Amino acid sequence: MEDLSKLCFECMGLKGDREVCPYCGSAEKPKQPFPLLPLGSLVGGRYYIGKATAKNSEGITYIAYDRRDFRPCSVREFFPESLAVRDADQVTVYPAPGSDQTFGECREAFNEMWKKLQRLKGLTSLINVTDVFAADNTSYAVYEETGGKTLRDYLLSTAQGFIEWEQARILFMPVLSTLGTLHTSGVIHKGINPDAFLLTPDGKLKLTGFSIPQVRLAFGDLEADIADGYAPIEVYSENGKVGTWTDIYAFSAVLYRTLVGTTPIPAPVRAQNDQMMIPAVFAEKLPPYVINALINGMQIDPEDRTRNVEQLRSNLSASPRAVSASASVYKHPDDFNMPVGDVRNAPGTVAPGGDVPASQPPRMGDGPRRLIDELDDPPAAPGKEGGMSASAQNALAEQEAKQSKRKKLTALLVILIVLLVAGIGLLVSALFGDNGTVTPPQPSQTEAPQNITVPNFVGALYDSVAYDSYYSEYLHIIKVEDSSTTVPAGQIMHQSIGVGTSVKQGAEIILTVSTGPKSFAVPDVTGRTYEEALAVLSPQGLVCVKASKYNDGTHAPDTVAETFPPAGESIKQGESIQVILWSGMPDTQPATNPQQNENVQPSDAQTAPAEGQQPTEQPANNP
Repeated sequence: MEDLSKLCFECMGLKGDREVCPYCGSAEKPKQPFPLLPLGSLVGGRYYIGKATAKNSEGITYIAYDRRDFRPCSVREFFPESLAVRDADQVTVYPAPGSDQTFGECREAFNEMWKKLQRLKGLTSLINVTDVFAADNTSYAVYEETGGKTLRDYLLSTAQGFIEWEQARILFMPVLSTLGTLHTSGVIHKGINPDAFLLTPDGKLKLTGFSIPQVRLAFGDLEADIADGYAPIEVYSENGKVGTWTDIYAFSAVLYRTLVGTTPIPAPVRAQNDQMMIPAVFAEKLPPYVINALINGMQIDPEDRTRNVEQLRSNLSASPRAVSASASVYKHPDDFNMPVGDVRNAPGTVAPGGDVPASQPPRMGDGPRRLIDELDDPPAAPGKEGGMSASAQNALAEQEAKQSKRKKLTALLVILIVLLVAGIGLLVSALFGDNGTVTPPQPSQTEAPQNITVPNFVGALYDSVAYDSYYSEYLHIIKVEDSSTTVPAGQIMHQSIGVGTSVKQGAEIILTVSTGPKSFAVPDVTGRTYEEALAVLSPQGLVCVKASKYNDGTHAPDTVAETFPPAGESIKQGESIQVILWSGMPDTQPATNPQQNENVQPSDAQTAPAEGQQPTEQPANNP
């Protein structure tokens, strides 16, 4: 058995006594602030918990180590912070007061989704879910750790930030097959974006990033986790209807980002003023059928959008017109597989718009035909001695003499015409030229600059404007950057020339582009009331989310225990910060064995070891 104390909490590789992990290069033990599971916790008696790698309002994903199969894995914990509190043992989860029903419904959705994914184990482009179980009054899902990097990180690591269609086609077409199987099985992802794809070391894309529907909708029971630019309009609407078409939009948007190098304009912005466009530099080299597939897949109105995977796969296939044209050249596959000794009668050369002449079939006994035969001189008609008769020779000599005379007359006529034209030119030059010299044609005067009506650039991505050959030809674009908490990075916030203004070609226009929100250190509000903390954090542009921590009676109720991110760490304006309060004193202690969800078998008798201590092994309790 592996010595678990020697594992790296960053990657779960065997670090041993080394200061630096030989696998991931980590030199320090990662921080794992409450309410995350402590490093070294043993979940389900089998999974040794490492660093948290992802988190949203539904739960937390950890890198972990499977003690039974002796390999790293990923563990997803159902922990909706707005609905749940963590016990003083730092492991057990309880519904927050008044949230029992919603907590139960969301947990049931979590169990159902991951069970479906487990049944689909083995799909090439899907993470391999190996276990779903209940423990510590919550639920967990486990899937194999594949390594690699997210698609977003991969694209950012390339020199140009995007890849060509032929490479993208190899990566994405297998994913379409997996996505179709998911849809058939009743699983709609609803959150496809570049971070939801893992590019494995063997060069394949795998779909991950699954969450319950309550997280993927703007009006769900939990804080929405929506990827702007990739989410379709229906997830923003309270009455929006989601379905297979929802994933089609997101998939097409990811493909757009992969091929063009910029994030698509968010759907709500497009709904107000659709400025979605493919820069000319990319439109010129992308196959027309790919551009058409992107346009159909990213229609704002779901009714106008590609509806399912089969339609999208067909649209991303080679142009039917090109296939038909290629097939018409050779009517039968046998044309490409001729037996030795036979020669196919290829179609003759045809001028544009001309008819294909009927080919003359070879005569019996002619033998193999060669194209060079058409250029050989015809054999002389044999005479009595195999040569030409005297009368025929005299006739041929007379004919050649006449042809020679005609050629000489033609040459003389050409010379006379040239001299006549030259004389006329000298006469014109003498009358209208300067000092008797021929006046060369004068270049035309430079045309006056054309006018252009300035369009509305606000809301568009700067790159899509700057790299458009039309705008760069008519306008001198100057980029100015500024921070913003409401406008995504890379999007144009302001333009110096008003919409509809007519300006001359080459006019200077200043486009103010968002760099996203500013970053600063989290203030320390420990010990304050929630209202006092709110007064400090809200003016900084932070969105405060309240959470509770179990109080054993040694702390003042309803005061700040800590924040997440903790004080001193970097955070951006507009981001959410979790304000964790010590809970009020309960009248009775919570039950130690609460009723588990019927869909999974409980195994809630787990406790976390203190950091640095060797965990005690407990039997696994699989569902």
